[in-house]
Order: sequence, then structure tokens, then C-alpha cells
Amino acid sequence: QQIMATDDKYDRQLRLWGGHGQKALMEAKVCMLGSSACATETLKNLVLPGIGNFTVVDSAKVEAADFGQNFFLEESDLGKLRAESVCRWLLEMNPDVQGGHLDRDPAKVIAEGIYSV
Repeated sequence: QQIMATDDKYDRQLRLWGGHGQKALMEAKVCMLGSSACATETLKNLVLPGIGNFTVVDSAKVEAADFGQNFFLEESDLGKLRAESVCRWLLEMNPDVQGGHLDRDPAKVIAEGIYSV
């Protein structure tokens, strides 16, 4: 029954890249360095078709300027970790996807060579 529900949910993309492509997507893990509007839109385009897992790495807090740029933020997110806020909304879009966030500066992660987040 679960396989049938998954097949129905992802029917259009199964026709596009087949079962092997969908399986690869569902097993993929993505680490997004930053939680900007562009980064969030990119993750949205991976979450909707069913990426397996994602992690958003950012220590930025939500500011008022973010509201006009990032559709995944609302006023109640003001002052909270942006990565945490966008992660919450992304996970609501597809409950089959796993995701989380890390409160780290992406530039420091790169500079320190920390790749196993």
C-alpha cells in the first residue's frame, strides 16, 4: 500500500525519470549552506519531488528585510534562526522528506573543512 501511495504521489516524475531516478532522489542527501531566498527556493524544488534528506546550515536570524524576499518566512519568525524557520515550512510541503538545520555560519563550515554536518 505504501509503495502505491508513493507511486501515485510522484506519478509525473516517475514517468519523466523512471523508478531508478526517483529512488536515487529519495536516497539523496543535500547540505544547503545558507538559508537565503534562493537557497530556500532551491530546496523547495528538491523537497516537492521527494529528496530523501536535507540539512540547512546557517546562523542568520530572520530580519524584517527577509519578508519581502523569502516566501517561507512570516512575521512570527522575526528574530528566530532563519534556517530553523525555513526548514519547518519545507518539511510541511512533503512529509516523506526528512530535514533539519544547524546553527553554524556557512563560511566557517567551509573555512574549517567541516563537511560531515
